[in-house]
Amino acid sequence: MKKHNLENVSVHYGVLTAAALIIFFFLMLFTGWIYVYELRALNYVILFSGVLFSIKHFKMHNRNTFAYFNGLGVGIATAALGLLIFSVFVTLYLLADAQFMSKLQQFEYFGQYLNPFICGGVIFFEGTFSGILTAFILMQYHKYSHLKEMEKPIP
Repeated sequence: MKKHNLENVSVHYGVLTAAALIIFFFLMLFTGWIYVYELRALNYVILFSGVLFSIKHFKMHNRNTFAYFNGLGVGIATAALGLLIFSVFVTLYLLADAQFMSKLQQFEYFGQYLNPFICGGVIFFEGTFSGILTAFILMQYHKYSHLKEMEKPIP
């Protein structure tokens, strides 16, 4: 079994991404910045880092077999797993902390329609689509160019 295959790298970096998102959530909660909406954009920095490091790790350990769609798959799987774990965490947290959920319902734009499950679903889908786009953008940089092969003289 290959240690650095697509599944193992995705799980490893997906769990690390989720852990970083959860730690950041608690950091914002304990500092009282959880209600500063703009700071939630830093979640994307964490997601971007997780996807970037997973693609770089996979490329470094699979140089001979690295293909565009494998790298794209690693980035997407990392984002999806990390956001799945984080969205389940947020859903459970909102179920446990009714006061925080009521503040969200009070101050968010569509607050009257929110419940913990909708919040978790929105986090998962919004974050996963951001992760897909991020993986696609990063793979434009990390893909191997075939231009050098085309420039070789024909024997």
